[in-house]
Amino acid sequence: MIPVRERIGFCVAPEDGRDMDAGRLMSSMRARGIRFVGVKATGGMIYGYVTAGGYRELTALSEEMGLTCSAITRRGVIHAVGGYRRRAGLVIGLILSVVIAAAMSGRVTVIEIGGSEAIPRERIVSLLRDTGIYIGCNINDVDLREAERLIRAMDKDIAWIGIRHTGSRVVVEVDDIDPYPEIKAENTPCNIIATRDAQIKGVKVYNGQLIPMVGDGVKKGDVIISGVVDTKYGRSYYVHAIGEITGVYSEKMTFAENFSGTERVTGGVAVKKALSVFGRRIIYSSEGNIDGDYEYSERETPLTLGKIEFPLSRVEMTYRLQEEVPVTRTPDEVREILGERIERYERNFLSDGVTVTDRQVEERVTKSGIAQTVTYTVEGSIGEERQIFARYERFDPGKKDEEKKEEMTE
Repeated sequence: MIPVRERIGFCVAPEDGRDMDAGRLMSSMRARGIRFVGVKATGGMIYGYVTAGGYRELTALSEEMGLTCSAITRRGVIHAVGGYRRRAGLVIGLILSVVIAAAMSGRVTVIEIGGSEAIPRERIVSLLRDTGIYIGCNINDVDLREAERLIRAMDKDIAWIGIRHTGSRVVVEVDDIDPYPEIKAENTPCNIIATRDAQIKGVKVYNGQLIPMVGDGVKKGDVIISGVVDTKYGRSYYVHAIGEITGVYSEKMTFAENFSGTERVTGGVAVKKALSVFGRRIIYSSEGNIDGDYEYSERETPLTLGKIEFPLSRVEMTYRLQEEVPVTRTPDEVREILGERIERYERNFLSDGVTVTDRQVEERVTKSGIAQTVTYTVEGSIGEERQIFARYERFDPGKKDEEKKEEMTE
């Protein structure tokens, strides 16, 4: 028997139109080992089925016997693809598609991260890479539950993490640890002391005993609100002093800059271009030499087709080379630099809950540069809690009765 998928239907006819001897033809086919099925003679022609190899033998035999052999039907994958053998691009594309599909089977092409607002995406991506999960990895080789456990152990800010994948897409869900509430020991005895030399501008006492009055001056470390409260019986008890203290104080800062010095400038630019395939970069172009300090930036453009994003992107890496050059500044240029430094200091250190009521600038010019001393008159909070380490007396019932008698007598 010849499998149907390998059969070739043939037709053998005489060249001169004379009758053929079908028995002689089949005997010759058997003698040459040609396998055939379904042979029949009709209308002076012989029809049947042979294999692909047998068809070639039958064609040669027919020529020797003065006959003409032609193929009527062809079945099987080989014959179906054979019609496209001259279309090389289509065949190559089909082969490449099969190879790429096999290569990307189980490979991660997309990582989606959600759930966390406090932890940066780059930090989570770095943690995933440390556990073997990255663009281009074979997700089937990674134990996702073990990766979750390792990430929780590596980052104390992660309360829970879940990792799952669908095909080449990995989805990561992260929950942050809720910040611990600030615990204030409201029952711990404490004073409120001055944090700097100042004049008291305003006081709000919620608990405790006020020592100086509004308008009085205090030194750094003086008690403003005491946590030790005296009774009219000559005894004292301790409380947690609570209050808001506002004071006026002076703060002095000096800023200096030389006329001559050095300055960092961009001395050149080097550019590298690369293809990023599954997170691995292949550099194909490089312009300029990278030597010394530089400022780095990059731009990555992913390859997309509609809404489909492929794990292939073009990366352009820019290196701005930095060098130190000598500079000589004019007095006006130095004053401009000092003004920027003073403004930056005020923005960073004198803006949160502090009001600058006066600002005096004293300038001193020397041969080497300019120094500006700024004296600020500032209004702000000057109170700080300081715990009282109290010594408690053992309770004496007899002493308590004496106090009650004194109270009844009065």
